[in-house]
Amino acid sequence: MNERGEMKSIIRKMVVAMPIFALAAFAEESVQTRLENLLRYGFWQSDCLEDRPAVVPYRYRDSLPQFERFLGKTGWTTNQLVEGLFCAITNNVKDENWADRGKRRIAGVAAWKLNEINLPVVTNFFRQFNDSDNTVRLKGITIPAMFLRTNLEPEVLSYVRSLCVRTNVYCIAEYSVVSEMFHTLKTMPEELKPAATNRVAKYIFFAIRHETDTQGWHDRELARFIPAYSNSFQRLSLMRYVAGSTTNVYQRKHAVSVVQRLEAMPTNQLNNISWIAEDVNNGGH
Repeated sequence: MNERGEMKSIIRKMVVAMPIFALAAFAEESVQTRLENLLRYGFWQSDCLEDRPAVVPYRYRDSLPQFERFLGKTGWTTNQLVEGLFCAITNNVKDENWADRGKRRIAGVAAWKLNEINLPVVTNFFRQFNDSDNTVRLKGITIPAMFLRTNLEPEVLSYVRSLCVRTNVYCIAEYSVVSEMFHTLKTMPEELKPAATNRVAKYIFFAIRHETDTQGWHDRELARFIPAYSNSFQRLSLMRYVAGSTTNVYQRKHAVSVVQRLEAMPTNQLNNISWIAEDVNNGGH
């Protein structure tokens, strides 16, 4: 075959092959679309966005069985599903998509379903997502995901502290982080709870200095969590700091109220729980 004939043969093969490649690409895109439609319409909000007492603790959850029918129909592997959930988040947290309520839901449900998949690749994805400064969207899901299956070990809380001091990352997550720490504490082995309780208390005391609009809630929760904190020198000092630094009028009002009450008490009636403030300046654990 001469050179011209060979070229015609190559072109003919390319023309035949192109629809096959296009079909494969379309099929892959179609499966991703089916996944995102499942995330948008297939899961009730109460099933994946609320933590009810009857629900299995996070450390024992596994969302993969919920996708068995989807995997069976599409032929996707578990790895492809996980990658598809990653894409469902990264594609829909973009500024141009976030205004769409449906796309926000896709991203949020994808994050929660990943939250319930105990694989290292998921943890790595959340770590990269949390390290991003360009958005706080979904951080209330992805930061707690880093400790929900742990026993709140020192290194785990040290990691969360590293995010806490970056208020542009932490500001939307602050409430959910502490709430989920309480839930995690309840589900861990009994013998580990006392030490973890102290670490969580120290974390909350530390975090209040870096929060933006939930200082009052965290202060009240800490007083319930550690009763000795309620009437303590440490609470007085911390609320003086909040009263003088916060720009949120409601948080200032709370802090001033606590300061006035504690200042009116005789000093010999104030508790000294110095351990709770040990790490407030160095970010330790």
